[in-house]
Amino acid sequence: MLQNWEEAGNAIESGLAVDKDNKDLIQLQNLLGEKVRKARLLRQQRERARAERNSRIKEVWRYCKEEKVALGRLPLVATVKDDEDDGDGDAMEHRWHHHYPHTGQLPRRRSNDDVWTWPVLFVYPSHRQSDFIEQFGEDELIAIRMAQMFPEDETYSGHGETDIAWDFNNEFRCSNLVVYFEVHCTDDDGDGSEKQIVHPDSVERLTDLGSAMRFYESSRALKGDEGPEMANVARCMERKHLYQQRKAWIKKHGSLWAKPNPCPVVQIHPGATLAQVLRHKDLVVPNFLLTFILFPMSHPAHEEFLRKHKCIGIVEPAGESFSSATV
Repeated sequence: MLQNWEEAGNAIESGLAVDKDNKDLIQLQNLLGEKVRKARLLRQQRERARAERNSRIKEVWRYCKEEKVALGRLPLVATVKDDEDDGDGDAMEHRWHHHYPHTGQLPRRRSNDDVWTWPVLFVYPSHRQSDFIEQFGEDELIAIRMAQMFPEDETYSGHGETDIAWDFNNEFRCSNLVVYFEVHCTDDDGDGSEKQIVHPDSVERLTDLGSAMRFYESSRALKGDEGPEMANVARCMERKHLYQQRKAWIKKHGSLWAKPNPCPVVQIHPGATLAQVLRHKDLVVPNFLLTFILFPMSHPAHEEFLRKHKCIGIVEPAGESFSSATV
């Protein structure tokens, strides 16, 4: 049974408009009246919620355009056909790298002082751990957050051991950590004047408001927020987008195996504010989620990371950026 109560109610009302004395239609109207009313109410609530989300995304997009903050996206699906999907969750997470496709959070303006806040993910590859910060103010220093999360020795009781259960070597102290962000979309000019050709596993720049809104709504739908029917629609749309990405990449490079080099990184001085990081010319924020990568300075994973990812600069507290040659 389809149980499309709103459509059923519309059909009954259309029939009664033609034959207002039809007993069968009147009986159906009385029988289904409450279900039709609830279905219409739910639709209206969904439409209001969608309108509010669209308004928020418009506000975010307008702010980012004015402040020259670049936004991007990652593929929300890994396959273009059902028989290609092996259901491997670990493989999917690897494909998304560290950027989760949907957190449900958007940057927002604080009501008390009009400062914008961003959802931020701190990733610790050396220990395969992470922390999610729902609201990180643009006026906050990176160092302040790090000091709150990873205090120095004097704040710990005992023998200088940290309170972090997975920090077996007591390395996670703010003064012992180095912070990076990844540099994406290195082959485009950033103004959206030319169509991007990016590898399907890479970050794609969002070039207009429409693409940002579609991406966010597809993210919600695939998560299940809009029900199974909308999830299927969003999956089809994302598979079409992925297919077009694959086709364009193969046309230019011959094969999907011709992957780009590991993305470079930029180091962040802890004395910089989030606003200074956001406005760095090399930063693209995928999925409305800022992702910072942290390592203990002398950890072998840090050395291995820098062998694969070239550090091309540093965000200084004054907001200036220096090339790797001068760092």
